[in-house]
Amino acid sequence: MNQETIGKFVATCRKEKGFTQKQLAEKLNITDRAVSKWETGKSIPDAAIMLDLCKILGISANELLSGERIAMENYQKKAEENLVELQQKANNAQKSSNLLVKFVALILGVLFIVKYGIGSKASYFVDSISMEFILIPCLLMLLCTGYWRGFLQAFAYFIRRNHCTAERLRDSANALKLVCRSSLIWGSIGFTISTVNLMRHHMPDPKFGALCGDLSVALLPLFYSLVINAVLMPLYFELNRFYTKNAE
Repeated sequence: MNQETIGKFVATCRKEKGFTQKQLAEKLNITDRAVSKWETGKSIPDAAIMLDLCKILGISANELLSGERIAMENYQKKAEENLVELQQKANNAQKSSNLLVKFVALILGVLFIVKYGIGSKASYFVDSISMEFILIPCLLMLLCTGYWRGFLQAFAYFIRRNHCTAERLRDSANALKLVCRSSLIWGSIGFTISTVNLMRHHMPDPKFGALCGDLSVALLPLFYSLVINAVLMPLYFELNRFYTKNAE
């Protein structure tokens, strides 16, 4: 059940009947903009007016959902396929609804932490340099690997719940994974650099000098490993995408 196919079929049937988009909209008591959205594949007719639309266009609901005229010998098969697709669409809508509930719960949890855990000291946790240190590398990695489209599409899919191909969903998932890993790695790099600088700064202090020096040196292997991950991670995602496309 493809929205674009259904839209083209509606447009064809409308023209066969000699109706304009406005005339068809008036018969259904809706706006011509809604009809335009059907015919461009941006949406499908609502179930409440689907039967009236079919009656006006002289087609069956099964043909409307199939996006084509159906011969009698194939009618039962098409009806079963459409029922299965409608059930799958309902299941996907339920999953999206559950995801939205979880997302809202997560946002409320973050707000609870900010209000009761941080309170009036929220300004202590706002630092533009730290944000830039994480966000700029994440942005560069998205641009270098070509996953920036997938990253934006992930939010567009979540908000609009449009039909997406498996390949687009995979790219969006990889883009989100790339940003999550990148933010953790660069955040850890920033933390390590700040800690080493702080310890080096306090090395002249006779009380803590030796301890600070030893700890700063001990942190360097972690710093090196994080830098290596930050460099190789974009290459990994690029090779993974290249391999997946060739496998297909």
